[in-house]
Amino acid sequence: MIDYKMTLSVFFQEIIKYLEKRAMCAADEYVLKNIKDAIRIVNIVSGDTKKYSDYVARVNAGLETNVVEGFMAGTKDNSVFLAYNSVLCSMGNLDSEFSWKRADAQNVLLDAMKRVKYKNTENILKDFYFPFLSPKKFAIQSRQEKQK
Repeated sequence: MIDYKMTLSVFFQEIIKYLEKRAMCAADEYVLKNIKDAIRIVNIVSGDTKKYSDYVARVNAGLETNVVEGFMAGTKDNSVFLAYNSVLCSMGNLDSEFSWKRADAQNVLLDAMKRVKYKNTENILKDFYFPFLSPKKFAIQSRQEKQK
């Protein structure tokens, strides 16, 4: 069984890992500041996912700033930002009472996790094997005690 709360936590860790890699090749202080702001915002959101699953709560907390600058930081690739944003918009439904809403949110999380893992991996053969991997491969499995 997949533990979606833990998978969400690992997803945010992967986002921070990606941003830290972007910070190492920042062109100037302005770009580095944008990346650090994005890391700060991701840390805050990952600390209380239930509260910040609501857009209004993120706006009131000042977390809906221009974080895309930190994610793109010297590239023209916004795929990680799009993955992050899609998870932000759907993470509130991971605990929904409706199974179809939960399933949609779970699929969004797993697809975004696969995209971020692809960006973070340094394997030169990733283009050959990542298309064949299921998004469920990147999910965190929950530990269940066997009942006797």
